[in-house]
Amino acid sequence: MVTEMTSLERVLAMLNKKPVDRVPVITGSTMVKEYIEKSGGVWPEYHSNAEMMINVAGLMHTDAGIDNVVAPFGMFTESIALGLEVKMGKIDIQPSVRSFFKKPEEVNYDNFLEDKFIKNTIDSIKLAKERYPDAAVTAFLVAPITLAGDLMGAENLSVLSIKCLQKEKQMEKMKDWVAVALEINKIYAEACAEAGADILYYSDASASPNLVMPEFYYEVGVPAEKEIGDFSHKLGCPWELHICGDTTPIIEGMAATGADCLSVEQAVKMEEVTKIAGDVPVVGNVTPLLMVEGTEEQIIAETRAALDGGAKASMLGCGTPPHSTSDRLKTWVKAAADWSAENL
Repeated sequence: MVTEMTSLERVLAMLNKKPVDRVPVITGSTMVKEYIEKSGGVWPEYHSNAEMMINVAGLMHTDAGIDNVVAPFGMFTESIALGLEVKMGKIDIQPSVRSFFKKPEEVNYDNFLEDKFIKNTIDSIKLAKERYPDAAVTAFLVAPITLAGDLMGAENLSVLSIKCLQKEKQMEKMKDWVAVALEINKIYAEACAEAGADILYYSDASASPNLVMPEFYYEVGVPAEKEIGDFSHKLGCPWELHICGDTTPIIEGMAATGADCLSVEQAVKMEEVTKIAGDVPVVGNVTPLLMVEGTEEQIIAETRAALDGGAKASMLGCGTPPHSTSDRLKTWVKAAADWSAENL
């Protein structure tokens, strides 16, 4: 029997493949409308106001009982800091990138850390560490393939990902874009680590087999993710890797990146991917929509099924939906705790 742990101790133990008192419950994006309204957050200011951001993210920990506190709120921060056009969405809609660069040489990141949204991430991490020292403070970052896609345009990424497998010149072009993305990744990761982030969570949505061929992921995605992962470890931060869609064909590659855990969504069979991943912890894959409209029975059943399948932490298949309700989040956390009491 493992003695009671803090949330931070619990998550770090899971990432280090050590025994836990109960399985952690962790999340990615935490822009939940109910908590925004309860904490007095105002759109769109909470995207660039550390106090508002951590008031919201903190409720995921103190009210719902989730083990990590996550900032920022979405996958647009790097892009807007580089001067790309971003539609800021609404209180319940995530911001989205709406423009792109024509060539890698156009991307200027000299003043990247001076942008207000980047500064907000750093300030939010510092504030979260101060307020919630027992929580796993997590920086939510865009991984290299997805960031390269934001820089060049998602459609261009899709086309070039096919061409680069056929022509060396196109591969050189792709690697130029990825190299720029990695430089930005490293600048941001180092700033987050220095601010006190316990964990770096990288989402590489555009590396999904739904969007690019597995062959491209193995040839370009894996080396890029491994590079930023190795850099994160040099900073002293464990890191998590999330890729959307049915990642079964690329789980072996994801595990080869050196990630401390792999986050998968509901499209995969947990029992199958945990076997492929070997000793790399896999987390997930509860359907996010259950936090919006799921019954108690559905939430409990999916939580238990993922853990029965070998998940080392309970996590939604993607970020927490903005319309999630606090009662459903609490049901999810309790389901993981009840499973732990029976199985650990």
